[in-house]
Amino acid sequence: MFFNLFGSKTSSSSETTKGRKQMAKSTQYVVYTREFKTRAKQIGVFAEPARAYTVNGQVHGGKIKFKNLAVKNTARKTATNRLLSKGIDFNVNVLGTAPQASALEMKSNIISLLRKSGRKVINFSA
Repeated sequence: MFFNLFGSKTSSSSETTKGRKQMAKSTQYVVYTREFKTRAKQIGVFAEPARAYTVNGQVHGGKIKFKNLAVKNTARKTATNRLLSKGIDFNVNVLGTAPQASALEMKSNIISLLRKSGRKVINFSA
């Protein structure tokens, strides 16, 4: 601790750095949408660990889309898989990153808002 010009205590940079390191250890989740290009304007809202989608330290929408396109070749019966098998393209919109609890809350709030506005949400129960 040291005093600044106004006589109040401030912490040293090493204490601040330690605090940042502790916060950075929590797993960050990315909240994003898959907006399918159909007349029904179908949309999915997802929250997943951001680590798999980072490029140079930031979440990259192109990497999310590339990994999501790989779902097409799996046997899982999901709404996304059905739309992709029909050849329908989609856009990825990154909404933000947050710790898991905040990301899941953000996801549920966005799904609720989209459903109230009349959009067809493909994963509203997820």
